Amino acid sequence: MKKYLILLSLIFFGAIGVIPTAVAQSDPTITRNEAIVDFPNTVSFEIDYSASDAPIVEATLSYAVEQFGCLDAAASVPVEVTGDSLAWEWVMIRSGNPPPGANMWWEWTLTDANGDEFTTSRQSLTFTDERFEWQTVEAEGIQLHWYRGDEVGPMLLDAAVAGLDQLENEMGIALQDDVQFYIYGDSSDMRDAVLYIQDWAGGVAFSEYGVILMGVQPSSAEGWGRSTVRHELAHLVTEQFGQSCVGGRRPTWLEEGLAVYAEGELDDSFASSIEDGIENNSFAPLRSLNGMFPAHSDAANAAYAQSYSVVNFLFAQYGKENMQALLLALAEGKGYDAALEQVYGFNVDGLELVWREAIGVPSREIPATPTPILAANVATAVPNGRPQSQPTPPSAAEPPPTLAPDAQPEPSSGICGLGLIPLFLITFAVKRKD
Repeated sequence: MKKYLILLSLIFFGAIGVIPTAVAQSDPTITRNEAIVDFPNTVSFEIDYSASDAPIVEATLSYAVEQFGCLDAAASVPVEVTGDSLAWEWVMIRSGNPPPGANMWWEWTLTDANGDEFTTSRQSLTFTDERFEWQTVEAEGIQLHWYRGDEVGPMLLDAAVAGLDQLENEMGIALQDDVQFYIYGDSSDMRDAVLYIQDWAGGVAFSEYGVILMGVQPSSAEGWGRSTVRHELAHLVTEQFGQSCVGGRRPTWLEEGLAVYAEGELDDSFASSIEDGIENNSFAPLRSLNGMFPAHSDAANAAYAQSYSVVNFLFAQYGKENMQALLLALAEGKGYDAALEQVYGFNVDGLELVWREAIGVPSREIPATPTPILAANVATAVPNGRPQSQPTPPSAAEPPPTLAPDAQPEPSSGICGLGLIPLFLITFAVKRKD
């Protein structure tokens, strides 16, 4: 009898042009969806909901911090369902924290007992350091935030704009995305905003986030602050312009030479170091500056000065178009020698020889460059660590002037170095010893 009723129903509904359909499932109702930030320590993701038809049995949180890079890398975290309220905490002490100014998005995917999925609308926030009342000035794709010293913000913004103009006009390297500066009143305040930062750091450049943090006392803004803003901006702009998705790197003499060049008028200590190198023929082999710079302050100062001189020679002799081509060749993954030969017709040693001739320094005998060993000629072995010839990216800065007795001292050690922490690459600006 049931079969006949079903058949009659189909005939009836078909006759009037109506076919019964399954009842649509209702989405859960979201009553709260928040990310609560305790900067720079944690982010707590919390959501409250009410299920309409079937209970929620699975939940996944997806989130990501927006970066200037080759890949979009979002994290997906399964969260245990224990009721109509879910929570998960990102403990940044385990991974490192994004800087203030970085943007983050998140969304939840909820699955009910029937297997139906529902994804919340994407939410977003900007990380902020709420310890201070920030003021903001901006121009030409640059935002500069500061809180101490009425003239500090406009003064350093002017320096950043001048540095950007020089990068574009003299070096042919344009800003690819907006950049934000956060100028802390001193280095201690700045270091409290970043987990896993060295005690000696006076500035941090987060190239992948387009953010630069600096600790600048008002008394240091006119000298050290202005030059360091331009130096760090050059690192960030160069990183964006020469971004590599295949592991390409720039030699340290090129990286730091470009940054010193972007500072504008050459510092007296660098000019003196170049004069001394010419007079005493004391320049280091250029190939030795492909990687890490010396740690001793005098040797480090000489390395920065020599790097500037070589970069200045390349611009003066071959122009900005060739410099752009060199940066792009390195970004493609070419080695230092191969990239130079492609663009200029000589390798690192050849560059040193023509540079020495141009500045009036006697040539030196350069040992033959070892012939690369083909992988096919070498037995397979277990890797024994990373190569030791990797360069040390950004960055350096001039020391601040002598402070008044009642002023908080700034760090005074070291040269710039590479800091690697999970989630992001950062570069440090430090104060070199006088």
